[in-house]
Amino acid sequence: MRITDSRYDRDRQRLNVAYRLIGHEARTQTIRQATGLSGDRIRKLYRDYFKGQPARPVRRRRGKSPRQMSFFWRSPVHEVQAAALAAMLQHCRFIGRPRALYRPNLDEVNRFCDLYETFRALCPATVISFEHAWHLLHVLARLDEFVLARCPDCHGTWIRDTLDLLPDNCAACRTDPPD
Repeated sequence: MRITDSRYDRDRQRLNVAYRLIGHEARTQTIRQATGLSGDRIRKLYRDYFKGQPARPVRRRRGKSPRQMSFFWRSPVHEVQAAALAAMLQHCRFIGRPRALYRPNLDEVNRFCDLYETFRALCPATVISFEHAWHLLHVLARLDEFVLARCPDCHGTWIRDTLDLLPDNCAACRTDPPD
């Protein structure tokens, strides 16, 4: 085998991304979509590297991934955090590229993990899980029903539903109206 032989690099990179996604408590289906690994391989990866590790407890979430945008409107805190995450997504040029989301390459998934980790560092008490952030990325990338917009009152960033008949304003302006 030659030193420059890189035929296993792609497989190693897939496993590294899957390991990272398991650390973020992503569901198996999300990891499958992002890496192309089989569900069985993902479960084995979790069992071999995460299960029973008291130093790094990781929960395996079960069921379907979140698919409701109503999560981001539960409270003003949810709205403000979602807007902050959306602004980061826009700054890193994730928004407006729907074709890349159906089969993202491993570099894009790694970039998204970096972005989410930065978001968690800036907002440690966030209510937005990795799965919710992944869903928000997919919804905003399509640029159809939900878009990142400027508040008409304070010019802050917020997520606007384009199907609303009367566009409102951001959560900060609704909770603390100007005098």
